[in-house]
Amino acid sequence: MTSPNGTALGTATSDPAAEQLFFEIFLTPRDDPYPAYRRLRETAPVLLTGDGTLVLTRFAECDAALRHRSFGKGNELAGFGLPGGAGEQQRQAQGRLGHSMLFANPPEHTRLRRSVGSVFTTRHIQDLRASIEDRTRKHLGQLARRSGGDFVDTLALPLPVNVIADLLGVPEADRMVFTPKVRQMVALLEPAADPEAITAAAAAEADLVAYFTDLLAAKRADPHEDLLSRMATAPEQARLSQQEMISTSLLLFGAGFETTTNLLSNTLHALLDHPDQQAALRADPALIPTAVEEFLRYDSPVQVDARTVLHDTDFAGTHLKAGQVIVMLLGAANHDPDLVEQPDTLDVTRPEPAHLSFASGIHFCLGAHLARLETQIVLEHLLSPAYAAITRPTQPQRRPGIALRGLAHLPLTLHP
Repeated sequence: MTSPNGTALGTATSDPAAEQLFFEIFLTPRDDPYPAYRRLRETAPVLLTGDGTLVLTRFAECDAALRHRSFGKGNELAGFGLPGGAGEQQRQAQGRLGHSMLFANPPEHTRLRRSVGSVFTTRHIQDLRASIEDRTRKHLGQLARRSGGDFVDTLALPLPVNVIADLLGVPEADRMVFTPKVRQMVALLEPAADPEAITAAAAAEADLVAYFTDLLAAKRADPHEDLLSRMATAPEQARLSQQEMISTSLLLFGAGFETTTNLLSNTLHALLDHPDQQAALRADPALIPTAVEEFLRYDSPVQVDARTVLHDTDFAGTHLKAGQVIVMLLGAANHDPDLVEQPDTLDVTRPEPAHLSFASGIHFCLGAHLARLETQIVLEHLLSPAYAAITRPTQPQRRPGIALRGLAHLPLTLHP
């Protein structure tokens, strides 16, 4: 069997030592997971665990699984490694998001994605450039006036929050109020979240559901030129159900900034760790668009994806039955030496760095164009002659978790 690009797929093997390493990676997040990824990829790139989970760490197998028509979405990782009560709470909370495209399969996925897809086309996103540049200048100006501060709190978080909120039509007064709740809620996607985090995430989700229920009702009564208004007032034959509208609103608001915030913080952290790469971008800003792809590959904001086998099928030399789970360690796949040379090296001059940071197949990230544009604009302004140097006075702090990878705090000083 071969991958979509013609690469031969490996054969699934059982290996107790590799299985133990996988569970250590999955349930004990670390600041630098890449050495452990490499050991697992080299030992058992296609690992079949004792409970029937298929674990993939190479690009070819991950890409093929993401595109496979017999593999679909569900709540594959809910309750993973959690005690019974907390695991059930996570499954129930994820179930409330099940009406969004994140957990849907065709034909429901196709219908849900089509209902909002026009807002995220390349042409529409490019029309946002001027407003994103204005916001970027404002946030960088705040950092410069204070001679520094926290890059996450000052730019990496508020910039994408406001951009996606503008698209959706979330009132400005509500944006930063509900942002912490979204950041709490993402624990529902973390396989290693502790019970306390799951309880807080479920409560945050309930608050957000109530908020978007009220906001959609307000948009229906008094529509404006925004996506939520379009959803709320769509013709009856094309309108999503109430549950679908709420889940979609919640998904778009959360996903619209959560991964971009992580991408921005990971990118700047990597630049500060590699001054030679920062110098290369300052010397040739034309490299920035493809450099963004390298940052996505080098330290992806999304490290894990998963699928459920929908129909019995053969894959990677083994027979899989409906209900089995496939875990793809995207961070490991992005560092596959068969994908790029010297994969553990950051190289902003790579001409076309491939990666799976936006997934692949029908669930390819709807907001990929927007995340790319925001990151490009931030780099263009941050590395411009207006800021001769960027320093990091103290070390950053990582956010907990493995599925979503980013920084909680990144101290920064801008030097004119």
